[in-house]
Amino acid sequence: MNYKHNLFVIFLGFLILGSILGCNKDSNSNKINSNNSVFENNEINPAEEVKRTDTYTKFSEKVDLEKTLFSKKESFKETLPINYHLSATVTISHEQDANRLIYEVLMDKYTTELTNVIQSFTLNPDMINYFLTDDLTTTNTLNDNETNLFPNKEPYGLSLFRGYVINNDTVGREIENIYQDVYLKISYGSKEDRKEDYWHLKAVPSTDMIDYLKSLKEE
Repeated sequence: MNYKHNLFVIFLGFLILGSILGCNKDSNSNKINSNNSVFENNEINPAEEVKRTDTYTKFSEKVDLEKTLFSKKESFKETLPINYHLSATVTISHEQDANRLIYEVLMDKYTTELTNVIQSFTLNPDMINYFLTDDLTTTNTLNDNETNLFPNKEPYGLSLFRGYVINNDTVGREIENIYQDVYLKISYGSKEDRKEDYWHLKAVPSTDMIDYLKSLKEE
């Protein structure tokens, strides 16, 4: 009888110990979840991405940029905005199949909340003659989710870039006066309070780009 009693006591002890360990495991798990919740509240949480419901498309952006450039070119301001910073660069990429000019526009240092940001840019229209493409427009409208930017929180910058294949049969020294022109459109805000900003930037060339231009001059 004492033997069975001892076995019962030992078995009961294991049950109690298992319950204690189980409670500690759940507690740790809840603590991790709690910490994650705090992190998510202070950072952009990918799980809470908002689907875009606006009507912006690559085609609509292309039409708007070209229409504004041809009929209201003065709309493209050269003075930088105060609630965010813009910069543009251009470099050349020598690849096996082709040479490409790589343009990149960076939007950063925003001081206000910018919701559902749409970036689109085009180049000087004459550049169409020196690339193997029939469309100079680049945009992030292909994204399914909204891009929301908050001061001092990730992402700290929003970049848009594109590589244009150079037409070696037509490119020449004449591009030096036009290749740096970037015409950019930034739109953001709610449907009820949507803002559209137009900017004319000068892309800063890399050392490789400058050397490429020099080689064109020597031809």
